[in-house]
Amino acid sequence: MELKPQDARLLSYLYHHAREPSTKIAKALGLTREQVDYKIKKFMSEGIIKQFTTLFNYPAFGYKEYRILLLKFAKPIYAKNFFQKQGKEKNLLDIAFISNKYDLVMELFFRDEKEFREHLNKLLNEQKEKISDYFVFNYYYGKIWPLKFLDEKKEEGVLFNQEIKEVSLDKQEIQILKMLAEDGRERIVEIADKLKISPELALYKIKKLRERKLILSSAIIFDMKKLGYFLSTILINIQNFSAENEKKIKDFAEKSGHVRSIVLSVSKPNCFIQLFHKEHGDFIKTIDEIKELFKNDFVDVDVLFVDYPEKEKINTLPFL
Repeated sequence: MELKPQDARLLSYLYHHAREPSTKIAKALGLTREQVDYKIKKFMSEGIIKQFTTLFNYPAFGYKEYRILLLKFAKPIYAKNFFQKQGKEKNLLDIAFISNKYDLVMELFFRDEKEFREHLNKLLNEQKEKISDYFVFNYYYGKIWPLKFLDEKKEEGVLFNQEIKEVSLDKQEIQILKMLAEDGRERIVEIADKLKISPELALYKIKKLRERKLILSSAIIFDMKKLGYFLSTILINIQNFSAENEKKIKDFAEKSGHVRSIVLSVSKPNCFIQLFHKEHGDFIKTIDEIKELFKNDFVDVDVLFVDYPEKEKINTLPFL
């Protein structure tokens, strides 16, 4: 599906400003309020927008350890059964099927290394006859550019897991955060009604949650398949991962028109790059550009193809 320029601009604006009223969105984009409301409903009914949600700063909740876990199962049916059983697990942000060396990729958050180790040991023990191999990606830096596919070349991107002390929350604040995770466009009057407080107080509380860096941004979960995009992951190990080479791969990710996110790790491979692409040629070109960038270094490149199955919603606050 090819987006019209006007639709692409609206989706781009909505991503970071989804909580703004339709009148303000319309004014910013030179549309009418009726046009904005109609287009949003159309995006939702066609499944292009799967969900409005919110990006959170997890260390502010005490979850400072981000891990990417790759799992290989002895049989495909084991991977399918494991995937289907992953429900409301408090540490699980997302899970998807992948092809090549592994079967599943999981994004997980933990309070500390000890909690992660206990979780991993429990998982491996429960699946000891079924998991044949696994790999843990130990994060220390990550950045995401969710809108590059909309031709947002100047997109600043969002750093995730920003360093911050854990913030204490009252019951009403927790309820607000849960509502914003469920629906990033939840209206102030509806939030106020559910909490039995005034709209002014609800608005004030959300403003304070942003100021305290718990909320990073509003966000949209797109159905990339319907927009004609594939999601692939490149695992890169740069043998001489010097400060200079680290800067080079960060700058590459920033400027590339296809890179959606980059995660750097203290273990090998030391770089995990996700990219959206319409054509296989775009994917190959990106790999060639990385190899050319590090032509004087020993670089090992592996590829994982990601397939996100149909699911209703993603819970961006699984631990609350």
